[in-house]
Amino acid sequence: MNDARASLLSLRPDGWLLQHNGVSVRLFCDILSLEANQELAERLGISPSEGWKIKASALESWWPRDLAEVRNLFPQIMGEDENIKLAVLALFSLKLRNPEERIMGIIIESANSAGKSYFAKSILKPLRPLENGEMVLEFTRMTGAYLERKFKDKNLDRKILFLQETENAPTQLHLTLSEGKLKVGLVERVDGELRPIEIEAEGQPFLLATTVNWRGSPDLIHRCILMSLDESKEQTFRILDFETKLASDFIYRERFEQFCEGCAKIFRNLWEETPENVEVVIPYLGLIEKQFKTRDPDVKLRRDWNKLIALLKASAILFHKHRPKLKLDERLIIISTLDDLKQILPLLESSFKQTLTNLSEKEEKALKALEEFEAEKENEVGFATYTELAKLTGIPSSTLRHLVIPKLEAKGYVVVDRETRPHRIEKAKSLDEVGIVIQGLEEKAEKLISECIAALLLSGCQIANHEISQETASFLENKPEELATHATAKDPAVFSENKPGEGSVSLWQFGNGENKATSQDIRVSEVVEDAQA
Repeated sequence: MNDARASLLSLRPDGWLLQHNGVSVRLFCDILSLEANQELAERLGISPSEGWKIKASALESWWPRDLAEVRNLFPQIMGEDENIKLAVLALFSLKLRNPEERIMGIIIESANSAGKSYFAKSILKPLRPLENGEMVLEFTRMTGAYLERKFKDKNLDRKILFLQETENAPTQLHLTLSEGKLKVGLVERVDGELRPIEIEAEGQPFLLATTVNWRGSPDLIHRCILMSLDESKEQTFRILDFETKLASDFIYRERFEQFCEGCAKIFRNLWEETPENVEVVIPYLGLIEKQFKTRDPDVKLRRDWNKLIALLKASAILFHKHRPKLKLDERLIIISTLDDLKQILPLLESSFKQTLTNLSEKEEKALKALEEFEAEKENEVGFATYTELAKLTGIPSSTLRHLVIPKLEAKGYVVVDRETRPHRIEKAKSLDEVGIVIQGLEEKAEKLISECIAALLLSGCQIANHEISQETASFLENKPEELATHATAKDPAVFSENKPGEGSVSLWQFGNGENKATSQDIRVSEVVEDAQA
C-alpha cells in the first residue's frame, strides 16, 4: 500500500512536482482536477482513487515556503517577478488587525500597452469570487460624489478598489484610505425640500490603480507602493515568445490555461486559510534599525521604514504556517523570523527603485540637477531645496514640490526631510551603498525571538496550534526552562492550547524529549527582564 505521507509537493514555473516514494511526477494541469488524479495514477501505476489520496495528502501539507513559490502561482504573467511578490505582500498586509499598519494600495505607473491592466487583473483574479463577488470593486473612473453615495452606510474595510487608467483619486477616496472612515455632510433634495444629511462609510479599503501619469495626492503615494512594469527589450521578447507559443500550440494552450486555473484556486485557498485581524511581532527589528543608525541615516529606507515593517509583517502572515504563533484571548500573534527580512530586502532594492527608462522628462531633469548640485557641494551642504532645483531645471517650484519630487521619492531616488524649513532634498543611497548586513545576525535574531516567545508565554499567551511547527519548536527547544516558573514547572501542559487529557501537546515534547524545566527555579521577573533587554 502506498504511503501518502511520503509525498512531497512543490510548485515550479513549469508545473507542480510531486515526489512520492522516490518517483517524481510533474503535473502541468489543474492540480485540483480529476485529470491530475489520472496522470498521477498512470505514472505511479496505481488506481485514480489512490492517486487522489496521495495528491490530497500532499496538497494538505503543502504551503509555500518562499516568495519564489508564491510567484509561481501567477504563471500567466511573464517576468515581473519582484512586482508580483510585492503585490501579493501588499495584499496580505490587509490581514493585519490594525489598519494603520497595512499597505494602503498599489499604483502601477507605466506607458500605454505595457500590460498594466493585464498585470492587475491577473493578480486580482483569484480574489474576485470572494465575498459573493464583492471583494474586488472595479471602476474605469470614479468621482467623489459617486463614492459618497455608493458606499453610504457600508463597510469598505479590506475591499479592493480597482481603478483603471486613472491620473488621480478623488479626495474622498484619499480620506477613506488614510482615515479608515468617510463622513460627509451635504444638502440633498428630499420630497421637494433641501435637507442637510450625513453620509458615512466605515473601514479602510485597498487601492489598486493603473496609470500612465499619476497626479494624485503626494501623501497617497507615500502610503502606497508605486511600481513600474518592465518595459525593456528583453521583456518584450519574453511576451512575444509566450504569445507565439499559445497561438501556435493548441494542446499546450489548453494545458497552460488549466494550470493557471488551478493556480488561481490554490491562491484563493491560501487567502481563505490565512487568518485575519492578526498581530505580528518583529523581535529582531532593532538589529536592523541599529545598522541604519551606525551607518548613513540618509538612506531611502528612512522614508520607507513603515513600508518595510508592513512588508515584514505581511511576509510573516503569508508564511504563517512556517512561523511561531501564539494566542492571547482571541487574538493571534505571529512572530516574524529573519527569513522574512531575507526575502524583503531584495524587493526593496529592485522594485522600490525604478529604472531611469521609467522616469518622465521632468523627473529625469530634476534628478540630474540634484546629482550635479550634490557634486558641486561635495565638501559643503549635501542637500538642495525646491527653489534651488527650480533655478537649475526651469521647472516651477510648486510643480517640483507637489508632483515631481514626491514621485521621485516614491520611486526611491530621493529622500525629503520635511521636518526642516525649507525641505531638504537629497539623492537616496541604495541598500548596497548602505550595506545592510544580514549575515551574522542569525544567532542574535534567534535569541531575541526565543526571548520574545518566553515573555509572551509568561504574559498569558498560549501556543496557537497544538501541532507545533518546526520553526516554533526550534526556538523553544534550546531554552525550555525559561518558559516555566517554579509554580508551573511541574505542569508543562499549562502552556498547551488544550486542557490536559484533551489531546494537548506540551512544548516539551518538541525538544529533546525531556522536561528540563522541572529542575529549574526561575523567577518570572528575571525572564521578563531578560526578554525586554
